Amino acid sequence: MIRQKLGLVFGSAEMVLIHLSTFVPSNAFRVFSLRLWGASVGSNVAIHHGLQVRAARRLVLGDDCFVAENVILDARGGLTIGSHVSVNSGAHIWTAQHDLRSPSFAYEASPVVVGDRAWVSARSTVLPGVTVGEGAVIAAGAVLSKNADSWTVVGGVPAKRIADRPVVDQYLLNASQNKVWWW
Repeated sequence: MIRQKLGLVFGSAEMVLIHLSTFVPSNAFRVFSLRLWGASVGSNVAIHHGLQVRAARRLVLGDDCFVAENVILDARGGLTIGSHVSVNSGAHIWTAQHDLRSPSFAYEASPVVVGDRAWVSARSTVLPGVTVGEGAVIAAGAVLSKNADSWTVVGGVPAKRIADRPVVDQYLLNASQNKVWWW
C-alpha cells in the first residue's frame, strides 16, 4: 500500500514537472528534461509546449521526431516512437487503461510501437497494445484500437484503412531545425 502511494506521488510529480518544463522557451531544455526523467530521446527532436508524459523512463523517441503542442505520451506500458515521426497537436498515445469488464476496474498496460516515418495526426488517439506500421498515417480525430499496416492511411472511430500511402522511405522532417526555438 505504501509503495503504491509513493508510486502515485512520484508519477504525479514527474508528470507535472515534465509538463511545466515544456513551457520553458527552449527546445533543448525540454529534451533535457525528458532525458533527466529517464526517457531515451534521439537527436534533432522537436518538443512543443504542453506535452504530458507518463512514465518517461519507459519512453523511447527516435531521431528527427516532431512532437506538437498539447500531446499526451503515456509510456506506462512502454512506448517506442521511431525516427522521422510526426505527432501532431492534441494527439494522445495511451499504453495503459482500466479493464471495463473487471469488477475492480483493474489497471492494465500494453506497449505501443509507432514505426519510422509514421504520422499521428491532430487530435487522434492510439490505444494500448497497438502497433502503427512504418509510414502509416493516423488521420485527424481517428481512434486507433487495432494495428495500422505500414504505408496505409487509417481514419474514423474506430479507425479503419481508408487509403494507401506512397512509400517514401528517404524523407527527413528536420524537426528541430524547422521549429521556432521558443514555441
